[in-house]
Amino acid sequence: MSIEWLFAGMAGIVIVLAAVTARLWWQVGQQKKAQQQLLQAQQDRQAQKEQDRIQYIYESLNVIARAVLDDQCPVTEGCIRMAVLMDNLSLDCDTKNRFSPIFKIYNATRHIPTHSSWKALERKQQQSFKQEMFALEREHAQTVRELMTYVRDNPFGVRLGNSLN
Repeated sequence: MSIEWLFAGMAGIVIVLAAVTARLWWQVGQQKKAQQQLLQAQQDRQAQKEQDRIQYIYESLNVIARAVLDDQCPVTEGCIRMAVLMDNLSLDCDTKNRFSPIFKIYNATRHIPTHSSWKALERKQQQSFKQEMFALEREHAQTVRELMTYVRDNPFGVRLGNSLN
């Protein structure tokens, strides 16, 4: 009878070990599930943050276009601001081509100091740069205004957002 007790004891131990193993596997599965949910939540937050950033850029581009059309912002300044913002977007070829005059003005004015560097310039130097900007505005004003009108009528994020990717 002692061998039967031995087998019964061993069977009991096996059952207990199987239960412990099953419990541990269940806990590991729960941890993996929690990690996946956490990772998904982080990815969702990052995606929302990126979408918010893009939406902010779209809104800013739309405001700049309206400001240029309402003569609240000089053409050159509007082009510079739009080009900097658009550099933060993945633009398709059609959009890059459509907005090439904006980038042309931006590239033609990149050497001109801004902010405190502008204020530190002598008046004569400032006037020289202003003349350069006025010449660019005269040359491209009509094309830029047409682009700004296009943006006003087809705002980024509404209609233009579909062509930006």
